[in-house]
Amino acid sequence: MLPMYVVSGVFFSADRFPEAMQPFIKALPLTALNDAMRAVMLEGQSLFSVWSQILVMAIWGVVSFAIALRCFRWK
Repeated sequence: MLPMYVVSGVFFSADRFPEAMQPFIKALPLTALNDAMRAVMLEGQSLFSVWSQILVMAIWGVVSFAIALRCFRWK
């Protein structure tokens, strides 16, 4: 969790990291959440305008849920 906090833009801008890391940083769910919340709350954008960030969070949610179902079974 700590590396995701550091690179996702919670404490300082994620744009300060090298260009090679930017695709990985943009794929993190916390980066998507931060970007979407800032866009909606500070810039007044609608939820439809942040669809790409919502899609990243949804993909992470579905993949994580599928992995959890596969790994953790009550027997």
